[in-house]
Amino acid sequence: MVAARTAKKIVLPGGLTILHERNPISKAFCLGVWTRTGARDESEAESGLCHFMEHMLFKGTKHRSAQDISREIEKVGGSLDAFTTKDTMCVYAHVLESRREVAIELLADMLTGSRFKEEQIALERNVILEEIGDVEDAPDDLIHEMFAAELFPAHPLGRPILGSRKTVSSFRRSDLQRYATRAFRSSNVVVSVYGNIDEDELLEICQSRLTFPRGTLAREKARLGRPVPKRRHVRRKLNQQHVVLGRRTFSFMDDRRYALMVLNAMVGGGMSSRLFQKIREELGLAYNVFTYVDHSRDTGMFAAYMAVRPTTVGTALKALRKEFVSLRDGGIKKSELRDTKEHIKGRILLGLETSASRMMRLARNEITYGYQISEKELINRIAAVKMDDIAALAAEVLDVDEYSIVSLGPSGAGLN
Repeated sequence: MVAARTAKKIVLPGGLTILHERNPISKAFCLGVWTRTGARDESEAESGLCHFMEHMLFKGTKHRSAQDISREIEKVGGSLDAFTTKDTMCVYAHVLESRREVAIELLADMLTGSRFKEEQIALERNVILEEIGDVEDAPDDLIHEMFAAELFPAHPLGRPILGSRKTVSSFRRSDLQRYATRAFRSSNVVVSVYGNIDEDELLEICQSRLTFPRGTLAREKARLGRPVPKRRHVRRKLNQQHVVLGRRTFSFMDDRRYALMVLNAMVGGGMSSRLFQKIREELGLAYNVFTYVDHSRDTGMFAAYMAVRPTTVGTALKALRKEFVSLRDGGIKKSELRDTKEHIKGRILLGLETSASRMMRLARNEITYGYQISEKELINRIAAVKMDDIAALAAEVLDVDEYSIVSLGPSGAGLN
C-alpha cells in the first residue's frame, strides 16, 4: 500500500506558485525554482538562449563570484544543479535540512542578482560550443536531435535545446538580460520544496527574497503543421548504424498516455521488453535497443532506437516490424500485460526515493497538470489500463508505414 502524502500549494497575488511537501524519512532538503517555459518558447534566432541563461546563473552575482557560489554550497556538503528542457527550466539545491539557509540564500541571489558579465559570457559561450561538439561527436545523442528535427520541421520542438553554433555565437549580454526578464516573471515561476520547513517561513522567504516582476506568461504559438513521414540518411564513417524511427502521438493532457506508458514498456522499455528480447537476446543484432515516449503541451512522440552493425540494419528493422505487427494483431498475452504493469509500478516507486526526485515530481505535476497526481493515483491509472486499451493504441501507434525514419552511419539500407 502506498503511503498517502500531502503537498501544500500557495499562489501569491503576483502569480508565483509555491509547492511544499514535508520529508518524513530523512534530513535532506531540496529546493527548486522552475520556469513554466523552456527551449520551445524561444524564437529561431534565440535557439539555445534559455540553456545559455541557465549556465550564466552560476557565473556570478552582485555579491558572489562563480567560485564563491561553488564553495559555499560544497563546504556544507550540498550541491547545486540546473537543467533546461523543451518545456521548462529548473535550478535547484540539495542540502541537509540544518543547512537549508545556505541553499535558500544562494538560489535567491543567483535568480535575482546574476550580473551576466561580458567576460563570463565569452567564457561560457566557449563551454557551450564544446557541449554542442560533444553531442556532434556522440551519434547515440545526435541521432535523437536529428529525428526531432524531421518530426517537427520548422517548429521549436524540432530544434536542439543547446541551440546551434550560429545562434550561441550571436548571443550578447542584452539578449540574456532580455530573456531573463521574460522568463523570471512571477506568473512563470514555480518554487518547489521537498523538506522540513515551516510554511510561514517558506512564504516569507518567497515574498521577500524570491521576488520577480509581474507579467503575462510568454509562450510560443508556432503551428505544428500536418505530420508527414520522412526518410533521412546521414552518411558518416562509424562502426555502427544508429537508427531512430517513430511518429507523433499526443500531449501530456491526453488520458491515453497511461496506455502508451504501458505499451512503451512492453515494446522496448526494459530487458524483458519485446525488442530487447528479440533483437538483442535472440538475434544478437544490437547492444542498445529501446523505445521511448515524450509528451509536450500540444503533441508528443513515440520512437524506437537501435544501434547495429551497418550490414544488419535491414535485418534488425525487419525484426522490429515483425514485433510491431504481432502486437498490432493481438499478440499480447494477459500475463505480459500484468507483468508490465508491475514493472512500471516498481519503477514509479523506486523513482521517488530521493528528495530531488520528489521535488521535481511536485513541480512537474503543477506545471503539466495544475494539480498533484499522487503516486497512488498514477499506479491506479496504470492498473486500470485494459487489453482493449493497449490493442486500440497499438493499432494506431505501431503502424511503421506512418513512421519517420532517421539513420546515421555508413549504410542507407532499410529506409524504404
